[in-house]
Amino acid sequence: MKKLLNILTSFSLAIFIICGSIIVGLKCKSLYYYDVKKLNISDASGFSDDEIKLNYDYLIDYNLNNKVEEFNLPTIKYSTQGKIHFEEVRNIFQIIKKVFYLTGLISILGIILNIKDKNIKFLNITSIITILLPVIVSILLIINFNYFFIKFHEAVFSNDYWIFDPYIDPVINILPEDIFFHIGILILAIVFLTSILLQVSYRRLNKKLKN
Repeated sequence: MKKLLNILTSFSLAIFIICGSIIVGLKCKSLYYYDVKKLNISDASGFSDDEIKLNYDYLIDYNLNNKVEEFNLPTIKYSTQGKIHFEEVRNIFQIIKKVFYLTGLISILGIILNIKDKNIKFLNITSIITILLPVIVSILLIINFNYFFIKFHEAVFSNDYWIFDPYIDPVINILPEDIFFHIGILILAIVFLTSILLQVSYRRLNKKLKN
């Protein structure tokens, strides 16, 4: 029973960390603001920096905020297919949020029960699980980001609405592929650092318990 609790807590905590990293990575608008300048998105899209940030902020809020339900970009026109795609993306992030909260509750309960039994192995297992993700994904991204970016969309979405026509959905011009790459790197970095923190905590606590 203790072993099962340990494994359940570890996997729940790992999923909680991954989902949390995705949410934090998406909320980090300052990274996008930096890319607006670095990638010259204004020149490439034909929109001003302020207009780009306004519409990007809306996209992030639309995906993560429960109160924003109807898709309606502030100033950039969009097609019906574009709207459907963003609605599908929002559904995915809303699921991630629900999983984040659910695994958070399970993790808290599991941590309390494990600590009561003076069992901290879940920290080590969680650290191993979470460190494998950034390592494996980073290798794939380095090999061919564009290939896996396309395959990811083909696997997640049942239609091709994610393939935007910039003439009818100019919003794609403010979302170059590099943006997603940088956000992905940030998410992986958060997961990696959290994994290291868990491993350090495990070793220190384990040392104290042995003394």
